[in-house]
Amino acid sequence: MLDALRRTVPDSIARADHIIAISEATRQDVINLYGASPEKVSVILQGVAGRFHARCDDAEAAAIRRKYGLPDAPLILTVGTLQPRKNHLRLVQAFAQMTPLHREPPVMVIAGGQGWGYEPVMHEVQRLKLADRVIFTGRIDDDDLPALYRAATIFAYPALYEGFGLPALEAMACGVPVVASKASSLPEVVGDAGVLIDPLDIGALSSTLDYLLS
Repeated sequence: MLDALRRTVPDSIARADHIIAISEATRQDVINLYGASPEKVSVILQGVAGRFHARCDDAEAAAIRRKYGLPDAPLILTVGTLQPRKNHLRLVQAFAQMTPLHREPPVMVIAGGQGWGYEPVMHEVQRLKLADRVIFTGRIDDDDLPALYRAATIFAYPALYEGFGLPALEAMACGVPVVASKASSLPEVVGDAGVLIDPLDIGALSSTLDYLLS
């Protein structure tokens, strides 16, 4: 996959009359990494479908919990294929460091396909003895995403790199408090509507989760 991209992307950029980037961060990558002329690259930001703005009733929330085996507890949700750039490993480590005194102990829900970062995250969950508090749902049906976001107490997205970061925008549209990385394109997406943290700072991520949960 990566080899194919290395072969095709430079040629595609060279042949294109104009390039549309989905964030300013991506635009700068195209310019700086591939030598594209700044005048040749424009930004058109992404948006979310109207279904993410609709309200969720109690029955829908209960149904989504049953479907994916989620307990009746505060949920810290993250959505995305398990790849190293998604930073799931540090997210699990931050979850392990959270204050154990919350009235209702939270459960972490990692929703998405396994990808090539699945096994290290699973091993870390086992090492930290969190198997009963971290749920891997696997791939989520697209129609279920709005209800899953709304079932969450917090949406966590500490990615190291994102071309745009659509899940953070979807979660905000659903009214869920968001903590996200201050790296790459995510500050453009989240702005001042969520909490931005250093994705390498596990302590800051953990304390922010504690703060939002309380």
